[in-house]
Amino acid sequence: MRDETELVKLQILSTGRAEMLLEQEDYLIVKWTLPKEDGSVEIKYSFNAYAYSKTGMGNNYPWQHNITAEQAEHFLENIDEAEKFFKSKHHFFHTEIKEISCEEIESVDEDGVKFKDELFVTYNECVFNFARKHPSGAYQCIGDRDMSSDPPYIELYSTYCHVRIMFDRKGEGARKDNISDCQKMTKQIQKYGYDTFDLS
Repeated sequence: MRDETELVKLQILSTGRAEMLLEQEDYLIVKWTLPKEDGSVEIKYSFNAYAYSKTGMGNNYPWQHNITAEQAEHFLENIDEAEKFFKSKHHFFHTEIKEISCEEIESVDEDGVKFKDELFVTYNECVFNFARKHPSGAYQCIGDRDMSSDPPYIELYSTYCHVRIMFDRKGEGARKDNISDCQKMTKQIQKYGYDTFDLS
């Protein structure tokens, strides 16, 4: 179980109203016994995990997705299906890709990449997200690159959405220039001690 999942478990158990039915690396299936005003109790079931929010990793409250008793029973008997269901619901595992032209880059420095629309992607968040998705991968990897794609791109594993930098200049000789620009940015990132995984 990941450290962040363990923290979620501790937080949930501290309520005194929860029972862990399934503990996986990235998520938990929880049975809740909730008191009602009339003195009876209500039984609920949910998937719980570490929350990823627009501003980064929101750690005040765990992420939660309610399920029925029938679903809980089914997932406990079919853990592969539970995994697929969880990943279809949890934002981190179906991260959107935002495509941005390389012409929108304002600067590349030792902390990250800044864009003209004031979006700033840090290397630290990308390293964390890459390592979480590829646990056996290179520690300082911040995303992917594909020189063979048309246009070539570098995809940064930022937290809220992956930022895919498209080297997409048009015109005569653009293909060669785009590959060259992508290579230059790769080297610039490497100069600061980070790398991207080559998909070419």
